[in-house]
Amino acid sequence: MTLAVGRLAPTPSGRLHLGNLTAFAAAWLSVRQAGGELVLRVEDVDQGRARQEIEDSLREDLLWMGLTWDRETPRQSARDYQPALNLLRDRLYRCTCTRRELAARGGRCGCAHASHTEGAVRFRLAPGPRRVEDRAWGVREVPPDAMVDPTLVRRDGVPTYSLAVVWDDLCDGVTEVVRGADLLEFSGVQAQLWEALGGREPSWLHAPLILGPDGRKLSKSHGALELAAMRAAGWEPARLWPIVLSWLGLRAEGLEAAIPRFRPSGVPRAAVQLERLAPQALRWRWAEVTVGEG
Repeated sequence: MTLAVGRLAPTPSGRLHLGNLTAFAAAWLSVRQAGGELVLRVEDVDQGRARQEIEDSLREDLLWMGLTWDRETPRQSARDYQPALNLLRDRLYRCTCTRRELAARGGRCGCAHASHTEGAVRFRLAPGPRRVEDRAWGVREVPPDAMVDPTLVRRDGVPTYSLAVVWDDLCDGVTEVVRGADLLEFSGVQAQLWEALGGREPSWLHAPLILGPDGRKLSKSHGALELAAMRAAGWEPARLWPIVLSWLGLRAEGLEAAIPRFRPSGVPRAAVQLERLAPQALRWRWAEVTVGEG
């Protein structure tokens, strides 16, 4: 029986917020329930945005909330991605399209058959829809118009997240990927990269998307919703966990109590709409429209 291996993969360009916490909690619970192994990987492939003080804060926040890991894998900035590119070489091509040209085509490149020798490196996806089986969403068919040939290397020669995250997961032995529901359709792209690299597609689980008071996905612009800011405002993990766990369909006072109750198929599909964060209260509601539907 294959050991379940999951991962926590924070990016040191922005502090952890409630959206990150929700997805990381689902990843932690899934692995702990399976008796598997959880790895920590710092995703700093974009060195221009990575900051050491942010990485220190990420680690502090994870440990504060009890999201422990079993081992740490090499950070992205220490990886060699050339072996992955060598494996994919028959499906790579150069793209010289500008951002304006890509925007006009809905992100689609017109260089697939142009034989350029310069520009960004893209991966040619197989034609047709892609079937993705998610442990919460069930079997989904990602249509071709929802998938765009991903850029694997930027014009300046820097590998992109699209290449790095799949190669890292393969190298780290990851068997299950847990993240936010906004990336559900992107799994159709990544599944093709997994196959082309000779790996076995992981199991997928997409946690509810957490929206800020402005209705947008949480980001570093929602400073009051960062864990560091909440801690400074007087929040404690024991008070925060029952709320976050309820977003995963659980009634539990803390992480350990939630392990035997966690059911991937019971993870809600609806997004969480945060209405207001005050020093003493977190107001939220389920969004009316589920992610990826309607």
